[in-house]
Amino acid sequence: MFDRIAADNPHMENEVLDTIKQVIDELGITPEEAAKRSGLERSYFRKLFERGTTPKLDTMRKISLGLDVPLDRLSGGARSSDKNENGSKTLRIPDRHEMPNDVPVLGTAAGSHLRGAFQLTTDPVDFVRRPPALMGARDIYSLYVEGESMVPQFWPADLLFISPHKPVKVGDPVVIQSQLTGNGAIEATIGIFLRRSTDWIVIQKHNPRAEIEISRATLISMHKVLTMNELFGV
Repeated sequence: MFDRIAADNPHMENEVLDTIKQVIDELGITPEEAAKRSGLERSYFRKLFERGTTPKLDTMRKISLGLDVPLDRLSGGARSSDKNENGSKTLRIPDRHEMPNDVPVLGTAAGSHLRGAFQLTTDPVDFVRRPPALMGARDIYSLYVEGESMVPQFWPADLLFISPHKPVKVGDPVVIQSQLTGNGAIEATIGIFLRRSTDWIVIQKHNPRAEIEISRATLISMHKVLTMNELFGV
């Protein structure tokens, strides 16, 4: 499938691109279908292979999720000397054994507010590996996204890392924990922080676009969802 592209582009001596090509061939799909599954522009992979550059980290994550392939397999050939789509150097992604498996997964943050939201517990349901920039960070936890109200920013089953200590500013994605009754379960939802007043916290959903008001009387916490740059120290 890729022989002609490779022949026309001798600079494709890049293990990351070779791995992506191999994965697409193993799946028996076209580059266009691979791009669609990854939430990318239809011609993304063909243009990428023609340029002979490696994807950015956030794009690598989309490819990993879309093609159901571990990120460490895709990034195995990336080194600090490789250049990305913007011509800058690509950050080396550490091997799995370099990242301790000690970040607790505390449940699922519902994409749909608020009924049906995950009821958080203090007991982890799993543990995941700690990203490079979070080594030594205190109280980091993670959640899986549930529902589609934050698509395309966050997709169902996306893993989010959350810091209870990072300050939240307008425009940040946040996980809000609420308790609707005094003895009720704690529920979590995700959105973009827009504003706050004496009585309300207002967040935005993407799909469909809507503003959601959450009473501060029910608010337990509002924690910042960490960006890819914050996870990898870019």
